[in-house]
Amino acid sequence: MQIISYIQDYESKVVELWNECLTADTVSIDQFRKQVLFDDNFNCDLALIALEEDEVIGFILATKRQVPYLDRGLEPERGWINLLFVKEDYRRKNVGSELVKEVEKRLVEKGAKTITLASYSPSYFFPGLDYESYPKSIAFFENLSYNKTGEAVSMQRDLWNYSFPERVSIRKTQLEAEGYVFKKFNYKYSMKLLEFLGVTFGGGWKRNALMAMQNNEAEKLIWICVDKNDDVVGFCMRKMDGNDCRFGPFGVSDSLRSSGIGGVLFNLMMDDMKSNKLYYLYFLWTHGAGMRFYEKHGVKVYRNYYLYNKKFD
Repeated sequence: MQIISYIQDYESKVVELWNECLTADTVSIDQFRKQVLFDDNFNCDLALIALEEDEVIGFILATKRQVPYLDRGLEPERGWINLLFVKEDYRRKNVGSELVKEVEKRLVEKGAKTITLASYSPSYFFPGLDYESYPKSIAFFENLSYNKTGEAVSMQRDLWNYSFPERVSIRKTQLEAEGYVFKKFNYKYSMKLLEFLGVTFGGGWKRNALMAMQNNEAEKLIWICVDKNDDVVGFCMRKMDGNDCRFGPFGVSDSLRSSGIGGVLFNLMMDDMKSNKLYYLYFLWTHGAGMRFYEKHGVKVYRNYYLYNKKFD
């Protein structure tokens, strides 16, 4: 077996094996280029191909930031293993473990002290190890000293039969009587919204709103709630990765988390999506209280993940 840094001559073979192995996460050539090769932080030396003669038998994609990610900067002590797959005939023959060990060495040489599996922002394919779709991945990475740090789920909802709930409509009226206003985004709120997102949620959320603004789609994709001082206190959007049906991010000021503002915004978004003939909503990552919130609004779990990382001295 030979391990080489990525060269584009093997592009179609890598994608073909990807789709053969990651059956719950298949990609097209175009998506592979967009989300892997054209990512700001893509580095050929961290995308390794395992070859047997000229046959692609394995691939690992890892990331170390080369470009600052808004307020997170370069995160110099972090690295990610975005994904790994090995041709079935070559599993349990150390192909996967050799790919992991080689990419770990390269990440550590670049300064990484923690390597996280899968959840590289902003361009992750899945937040962690899907223990139902890929059950053998758990033991594989635990045997390589990766430690479980949490859990996450992906969720979805069918909007064909959606109707705005009466209880949410009543709460909306009550909140409006208290001075809160729910509205589609208007560019006059650009600076207020970006400041709210940056302070309350951080760079990732701010980046998604910025991209919607840059693409001149923010008025179509974003709902906000403002208080009686006309300050933004809640926000939700969709199409964060170019897919009209992908919901998020979404959040409310810390002091208003149990006020019902979030429920109103979420239902306004679902109602708006249905009126625009978008009959399906999904997102890739939530957990804990977030999952319970969505379940109350008819959203169901469709994938489950364990989160893992490994620390280096």
